[in-house]
Amino acid sequence: MALPALKGLLSPQALARLTPLGGFEARVYTDGERVYKVYQAPEAHLAALEAQRMARAGLGGFVLGVERVEGLGVLITRRFPGRPFSPEAFTPRTLAALSHLFLTLHRLPEPGYVGREELLARLERFAESLFDLPEALALIRALKREVDLAAGAERRFCHRDAWAGNLLVKEGGQEGPEVMLVDWVRSGGDDPARDLALLKTGSLDLLGEAPAREALFRLARLYPLEVRARLAFYVPLTYLHDLHWFRTKHPEGFQEALREKLPRAESFLRDCLPRRGQAC
Repeated sequence: MALPALKGLLSPQALARLTPLGGFEARVYTDGERVYKVYQAPEAHLAALEAQRMARAGLGGFVLGVERVEGLGVLITRRFPGRPFSPEAFTPRTLAALSHLFLTLHRLPEPGYVGREELLARLERFAESLFDLPEALALIRALKREVDLAAGAERRFCHRDAWAGNLLVKEGGQEGPEVMLVDWVRSGGDDPARDLALLKTGSLDLLGEAPAREALFRLARLYPLEVRARLAFYVPLTYLHDLHWFRTKHPEGFQEALREKLPRAESFLRDCLPRRGQAC
């Protein structure tokens, strides 16, 4: 269905140059200069929504247009000359660019506060899917006891999906920003600490646990103490979310994820839970 939609926008010659880039909610293609993200009919409206959120993030200059073709939504953007985040691409320059990017996003206010009940509901959902894992249930109980650490935080504009496939690092010799976040359809108001936690678990962890923590804490040092303190809640919570996702969406990868993620979640909570007004 995606390619027929693009046939209504592009010449046969342009279609022949398209390369698929994958995608989950939508199918994504590039001709080397532009990126075409095609949303299926039930979610066609998300093309315009993503364009709006890119503009909110200061990336409106990348948006070339939004089209409706045969009931499908097509977001057209300039291609960023980069590759998905990898340890080989990570440098001090990358870290500085990530810091600037997230601080810029998190300065943008959004209405409302993070609710205690929504956090507890999320933990209950994880308890239901991980019901047969005593260590995971113990971690969930520990986070329930600390829920007031995170509840009540002011919402700020967050990407909320900074896994390595969505975090592009500029290729050498190219112009433009050092890093670029793509896939803004999930972005919106949330706790900046959760956004940083998602960055750790989805991207920085590829560096290894010790370098990932070091990078996270270097990013977080420019935030207020209360944001840094909430990392102790959100990093373990994000690992639990990952385990919930694997068990419900990708069960063949669940055991490997469990071996890797649960110990990291437990140790982060143990090491970073605020004590005497301090935080990691």
